[in-house]
Amino acid sequence: MSKPTSKRTPALLLGATALALLAFTAIGLSTRLGAASDKPEPAAAEAPASATDPLRLSVVDVVAAPAETTLTLPGLLTPLQQTFIHPQANGYVKRYLVDLGDMVKAGQVLAEIDTPTLDQELLAARARMAQAEAQLALAKANDSRSQKMVAEGIVSQQRADADATAAQAAVADVGVAQASLRALSAQAGYKKVTAPFAGRITSRSAEIGQLVDGSAALFTLADTSQLRVTVQVPQSNMRGVAAQLKAKVSLREYPGEHFEGVVSRTAGALDAARTLTTEVRLPNPDGRLLAGASVDVVLTVPNLAQAVLIPANALMVNSKGTQVAQVQGDVLKLVAVRLGRDLGKQIEVIEGLKAGDKVGLSPPDTVADGQKVAVIPPKPAKT
Repeated sequence: MSKPTSKRTPALLLGATALALLAFTAIGLSTRLGAASDKPEPAAAEAPASATDPLRLSVVDVVAAPAETTLTLPGLLTPLQQTFIHPQANGYVKRYLVDLGDMVKAGQVLAEIDTPTLDQELLAARARMAQAEAQLALAKANDSRSQKMVAEGIVSQQRADADATAAQAAVADVGVAQASLRALSAQAGYKKVTAPFAGRITSRSAEIGQLVDGSAALFTLADTSQLRVTVQVPQSNMRGVAAQLKAKVSLREYPGEHFEGVVSRTAGALDAARTLTTEVRLPNPDGRLLAGASVDVVLTVPNLAQAVLIPANALMVNSKGTQVAQVQGDVLKLVAVRLGRDLGKQIEVIEGLKAGDKVGLSPPDTVADGQKVAVIPPKPAKT
């Protein structure tokens, strides 16, 4: 009678089979890894492009600079004429004939000054004048009689000469009295304070009855029919600024509106900040513009130099000076340039390039003259 078959036999057979498969798999993997380790390194053709490959470079066209440059400069409106009016006669303010904000004409009386001390001095001067004239009349009469009597031998020549000298002295005394009277009379004329030119009263400082002596101004008078604004033009634009250049003036209080002005004069020299002081004259017949207001002045300045524009990142500065990488076909050429104004994102080139030339953007420091170039589209500007 045969022995019964054990139930563990199938399980043992399956385990042995699995171990055999694992052994063969391990042998195959070790063989392939050994073969892979014996292979040579990748060829140079699989590495990045070599130094002999064309330089990949973004290229842009050189453009002509505009014929004009627009400058916007800050300024302050000031009157064409402005003066402080001081009384020239000492006394008390008697009355005002104008007040703050009034328009006046040249020669118009603005105020009257009461001058009691001056009035007394004027009376005394007139009395001295009358006295001098009376003494002159007497001296002339004595001189006339002496001249007749000396001819008749009644008086001596010495007496006649003395009377003649007294008459001459009396003439001089009259002259002195007249000069003193004229000076005091002229000073009395300043009892009326008048306007030296037509304009607007922009301040009034004294009150009725206040004692004034000429040290303090009674009024400020400003001619606002024309205004002027002084601006500082940068040195880079000074060549295009000259008299009769048109200007546009704008104020924040009048949005969207411009007032036409014209350059009246320049300083003719640069200041310490390397700017040209420029005066713009602005008509103001209706008085809408007020002196003292802050404004923006727009000058359209002609560019006298024939220049072109390149992006700022096309410029190369090295030991050889200032250069750009000009692209001619598929070849790069290093070109020396002379610069004009720095406009921020763009730079003016005065010499070395012309409109229509092509230059590379952000060329590497290792770029060489005559190097081959592969043009790629420039990166879009970030918004």
